[in-house]
Amino acid sequence: MSMSLEAPIVTAIFLCAMAFENASKGLILSIQKFGQSKTPVPAIMIVANILSLAFGPMYIWSILAKTDCQDSSLAFKVVMHLFFTSFSFFLLYKTWIVSQKRTLVAVGAVILILNRAAWTVLDWMWSKSEETKFGCHYIQDKTAIVGISTGGIAVDIFCTGATIISAFRDVDDDASSKMQRIYRVLIADNVLRTLSVMAVNAFTLNYAMYSNLSIVPGSPTIMVVIPAISNFVYTQAINIEFFWINVRNDILKTPEHENELEREHIRMTSVQIRYDDQNDNEKRSPVFPPRNH
Repeated sequence: MSMSLEAPIVTAIFLCAMAFENASKGLILSIQKFGQSKTPVPAIMIVANILSLAFGPMYIWSILAKTDCQDSSLAFKVVMHLFFTSFSFFLLYKTWIVSQKRTLVAVGAVILILNRAAWTVLDWMWSKSEETKFGCHYIQDKTAIVGISTGGIAVDIFCTGATIISAFRDVDDDASSKMQRIYRVLIADNVLRTLSVMAVNAFTLNYAMYSNLSIVPGSPTIMVVIPAISNFVYTQAINIEFFWINVRNDILKTPEHENELEREHIRMTSVQIRYDDQNDNEKRSPVFPPRNH
């Protein structure tokens, strides 16, 4: 079941291990937050972190397997795509909330999720792993990986664009400075998260367009590292939500006059989980420590 661990495989294992650690902490925090708020955002994060925890071990098993190649590859692919889809759903749901639950945003989100699901099924069908006397020879379908990567980029662009448009449409000059600061944080959250994930998707797309997408037993290439990079970056990107929750809560606790409509608007857009006393600060994320004031 083992092969000599060349540099790409060692790198992939290292990245998966770091993602596993982050997902473990993220899962604990997500469960705590869901217990406090009973809102969809931490519920989605629970699912995403569970899938991330399965991602690393399943991937390492699939790249080290020498028998049952197609079964191990397909099992990993199922977990991988469910994880990616849960991340996209997380981004799209937050974008829908920020946009004040506009129907147009919901329709766009459904289309993007269905597009991602379609490419997922095609990847399961078209990509193969063949058993040879030297081990498993994995062949990634080029069309499927291009579709998956472009679908991910489309989600990133849609979420960032919708958030920025909502900020301009929903926050006017008469809005409280607290409302304006909340939207600035939401834009920063979306843009920074999008840039990191888009960089991974763009790299994957570029590699898929111009490189050999097969993994030959005993001769691993950078192709082996790409799923591990995605696992690490996506897991970090979803769990950094705890940092942004803290930032938004700091703004919400700032004394300032606002009317009832603005208060409701802030409540919807911040997706907040409040910390109401100093003792609750101990519950803040160990993954992303509390900000110093």
